[in-house]
Amino acid sequence: MHLLPAVVGHSIGKGEKMKIHKYQPGTFIEVDDMAGGRRVGMVCKDGVTFWDLLDSERCTPLTIHPSMNPQALGTLVQFSQDKGLVSATQALVTYLQTSGDTRLTEDPLFVMRALWFIAKKAITENIPDSATLSWACEQARAQEQAAARIHHLAGQYCSG
Repeated sequence: MHLLPAVVGHSIGKGEKMKIHKYQPGTFIEVDDMAGGRRVGMVCKDGVTFWDLLDSERCTPLTIHPSMNPQALGTLVQFSQDKGLVSATQALVTYLQTSGDTRLTEDPLFVMRALWFIAKKAITENIPDSATLSWACEQARAQEQAAARIHHLAGQYCSG
């Protein structure tokens, strides 16, 4: 009996190894959320797991499995530059500072998620308005809450 997870559509035979890609620790990745969407996570020190919450009390790292179709996003600065979102990033930082949102300095995963949602709106070379910034922050918060719910349910299931 094999306890290793299999890549979707491919079973792992005896003696066969699943190929796990190693990512740069501290960078961000985009993965399938297994519910038809995508989500952002932060790569752990080992390069093969990621955090979808930066709260080690509420969650444990998840394996970056090939079935999640992981895509490297890089650092926040790399992502911002690669997507032409330098002005949008500055606007997001200003928005968070102005609103007194401590996640700007305490939760880089939240900031990256908000920027990722701004990128999904296809805003390039333009500065997003406050409604877009507010929407992106709300989407980032919702993604965090969804991850927290999943970890909570998993904790209940595992504890009995």
